[in-house]
Amino acid sequence: MNKHALIDSFSVNFGSVLFSKSKLFRNSIESPTYEELLNSVTFKWPDIEGEGYYETPAQTAVGELDPAFHIAEWRGNQYPTLIYHHGNNERPFSRRPLGKSSFRDIFLAIKNDIPANLIAVRAPYHCSYKLYIKKIANLANFKALLAVSVHLVEALTNYAARKGSRVVVSGISLGGWVTNLHRIYCNTAGTYLPMLAGTAPDDVFINSVYRKLTGNPVHDNPAAVTKALNFDNLFFKVKDQNLFPLLARYDQVIRFERQMETYKNYPVAVIDKGHITGTMAVKELRKHILPHLIKTPGAL
Repeated sequence: MNKHALIDSFSVNFGSVLFSKSKLFRNSIESPTYEELLNSVTFKWPDIEGEGYYETPAQTAVGELDPAFHIAEWRGNQYPTLIYHHGNNERPFSRRPLGKSSFRDIFLAIKNDIPANLIAVRAPYHCSYKLYIKKIANLANFKALLAVSVHLVEALTNYAARKGSRVVVSGISLGGWVTNLHRIYCNTAGTYLPMLAGTAPDDVFINSVYRKLTGNPVHDNPAAVTKALNFDNLFFKVKDQNLFPLLARYDQVIRFERQMETYKNYPVAVIDKGHITGTMAVKELRKHILPHLIKTPGAL
């Protein structure tokens, strides 16, 4: 096991001890389908007045959720628009150096050099760790998070497209699942760039090292988790060549071999990192995203 895999394993093992009473899906793995959750979502949509932070309360089949978005940079309608979704348990709007935000690290650090509009999505439950731990006890809440994020990405895609802007949707880890789900159910963006994600979330919670962070219901009935979370079959029905994934070869959470099965018909960028080191490989992630963002539509 190389250093990248060791870092993943150590981080998860440490977390499993530290958060032994706060494991994922510890209360329930019962859930509506993705379609039922998606159909249940309604937003209280804000009046968008340029750059800034916008809360978008959402009603769903499991109750009210608290997504938001940040228009961090709007250069103009003639520029392409990136809609980016963060990873699990990030604080995407954080400006603090110690606050975990891949959007800040990848884009805001050099935003003056990026000829594009930049929008960050904040998934439900991600304004505080306390709320996240409370809600993630039930798998239904996790799937509702995904459904609401898909809806929010779609609303923002439509917002940018109505202005004549070409839209690129990207996300890492949790955001990668959302990116793929948006392509399956909406497919309205010009380009999709899922990173460190595929279409088999069950593998994370059942087979990867991350299983140590999941509750007993997952271990007692893994087949139910697979049925609830995976969307391989739906993914394969979408034939558009508008997908450019990135995976990490030594990832012990989003396991490379399993998720590669998803992407057999697509060009996959591979970085020689693990999950933790992959999310921190800012220059390599940026190198994957920016060429797809700043090229003209015909060049893609």
